[in-house]
Amino acid sequence: MLVPILLFNCRSKINKESLFEVDSLIVHEQYDSAYHLITTKFASVVLSPEDQAHYNLLKVQTAYLVNKPLALSDSILDEVIFYYDQHINIEKLADAYYYKALGYSIKHDFKKSILLYKKAEQLADKTGNRYLLYKIYEGIAYINMICGKYNLQQNYAKKALEMAKIIGQKHWIAYSYYNLAFADLELGFEDSAVICLKRIPPYIKYVNKIEKPILLSSMGYLLLDNNPEEAKSYLFESLKYQELTATYMYLAEICEEEGEVDKAYEYWKKALLTKDTSPKDAAIRNIIEYDMERGKTDSICERINEIIAIRDSIDAKLKNDTIKDLQNRFDHEVAMREKDQTIIRWQWGILAAILVIVGLAAYSIIKRYRSGMVLKNYQMQIIDYTNQIREMELASEDYSKQIETLSQEVKQIMDEKSPRLSEGRMLYDCIMESKPIVKWSADDERKFIEYYTATNYRTVDRLRKEPRKEKLTDHKLLYLLLKEMGKTDKEVCDIMGLSDAGLRSIRNRTKPLKEPAG
Repeated sequence: MLVPILLFNCRSKINKESLFEVDSLIVHEQYDSAYHLITTKFASVVLSPEDQAHYNLLKVQTAYLVNKPLALSDSILDEVIFYYDQHINIEKLADAYYYKALGYSIKHDFKKSILLYKKAEQLADKTGNRYLLYKIYEGIAYINMICGKYNLQQNYAKKALEMAKIIGQKHWIAYSYYNLAFADLELGFEDSAVICLKRIPPYIKYVNKIEKPILLSSMGYLLLDNNPEEAKSYLFESLKYQELTATYMYLAEICEEEGEVDKAYEYWKKALLTKDTSPKDAAIRNIIEYDMERGKTDSICERINEIIAIRDSIDAKLKNDTIKDLQNRFDHEVAMREKDQTIIRWQWGILAAILVIVGLAAYSIIKRYRSGMVLKNYQMQIIDYTNQIREMELASEDYSKQIETLSQEVKQIMDEKSPRLSEGRMLYDCIMESKPIVKWSADDERKFIEYYTATNYRTVDRLRKEPRKEKLTDHKLLYLLLKEMGKTDKEVCDIMGLSDAGLRSIRNRTKPLKEPAG
């Protein structure tokens, strides 16, 4: 009997050493090596209850770390928690609660997740495990960000930052500064947010190549409204490492705000071609809207083909993931069923999206055409009434009653028949009364131009027909109309939210090909 006992003890010792080797690889962030070891070393190995609990914890942990979470991780962790609770191993119990919380967070069950994170935090505080405490703080900060609890996000982001500095993990410092900047920005502390963002660049080189483009793109996102030029620099830097859907969408948003819709259109098209599995419906919707505004209705079929191609690529990825994941699952049949159901849901979702887009496209074309014709009709009526009023005002006879009647007709069109012209007039009045306009949207610019066209048709027609270096967009036309209204450069900058460099740029881009004489 002595030999089998010795052999068992020897194997147990080897197993423990291998498990501790996996632990060591995780600490040194060699996640792929740790995952490979845990999935190959222990195949068909009989483990002691203690080693089995440790193995199960590491199996779930490494699967999360390489972004291949196990389908049965929740039930596995329940067994781990039960064992370590009975045998009082606080450190591993805290680890198990953390990964159980992470699983619920991924499934967006934030209520359960936050309770489990708090349990993990309470236990980790007793052990003083700084690495685990950092991960817990970051997890809680993330949930509070998603749930809009920015004060709590700020609090836990500060804790995570402090822990990252103590540990000396420089890439964690970068993440913590980003989380803190996000919270500060949402709470209205813009200066503090900018300071946090400016502290990130020295640490970016320590961020791994997979997460680096995501971090840079996210930094660009935070600066979209306050500093679009700096936002673009981070977004372009992100594209050097990987082309992400979100990055192109953020660049398109900046271009759209600057009135460069054609450039935004190119970025939307690039967003469709990225290889990540992020939703691309917003890009497709914007492309279809752009094409319809320009009468390119044939492109709808092309967009549908792109949707189908996206669906096919997602199907292929899901099937490939199935083949890889099956090697690490307990129940092959369950894994296959889950993937098949996911693919079916995607297929039905894509089919529904196609039908909705086609229906909306057809409806939108008809609606836009009718709305455009109605608006033009109202504009022509106002132009006609305005011209009549001007002629009567210049005449020697008294036409005060007729002028009043025509003025009432104009007012009725504005107030009752055409909300767009009414909203355009409100923007015009704000400019004339020097009232601040917080932010111009592309639609606001169109409304203002539509109103101005109705009341000053000849001016708008002249500006549109004048040959220029670049195509006259609504954004550029808005600038020209403000100058026609006699606004100074400073007033134009204030109204349009332009910097001095932005003003110089738009002035140069709207220059006529031939300067008028005199």
